[in-house]
Amino acid sequence: MEDRQIVKLLFARAENAISELSARFGKQLHRIAYNILGNQSDAEECTNDTYFALWNAIPPVSPDPLAPYVYRTGRNTALKRLRKDTAQKRNSRYDVSLEELNNCLPAENMDQIIDARELGRAIDRFLTSKSRESRYIFIRRYWYGDSVGDIARELKMQENTVSVRLNRMRNSLKAYLKKEGYQYEA
Repeated sequence: MEDRQIVKLLFARAENAISELSARFGKQLHRIAYNILGNQSDAEECTNDTYFALWNAIPPVSPDPLAPYVYRTGRNTALKRLRKDTAQKRNSRYDVSLEELNNCLPAENMDQIIDARELGRAIDRFLTSKSRESRYIFIRRYWYGDSVGDIARELKMQENTVSVRLNRMRNSLKAYLKKEGYQYEA
């Protein structure tokens, strides 16, 4: 079913709207939640919570395109669940992927307010300068939280090749952000 038709079903409060969401986006939503939470049952529950959040958000929101909205909602739902479940503990594959980016991003400092949207735009500009495959690897790792092994299998590459490319991209991102004026702790 087309995205616009699913949105129409949600606006009409049709009972089959959730089953259509599930058929269209369920597998990827579950994968995102599992990559963040690391537990099948939590991922399943989070996926269902995402459907509920979408049911409550649409209407009045009418997202176009629908897919990024659905995936962002799922990711945010999983991140909220992770924060709630771990409360200062570190035990997720997703934490590991974010930690890899830690050295590339400006240090959080209360005196130094960083506009998150502008940083996002800078990262977008950086990614635009990279090849499609490099962007895909970066997004799979740092947005969807996929493991290096999963990315390598999907692209039919060696894990080491993916790891090296990610490392080079992180170093390149750090240099790019420094050039853009973002400061780092020593």
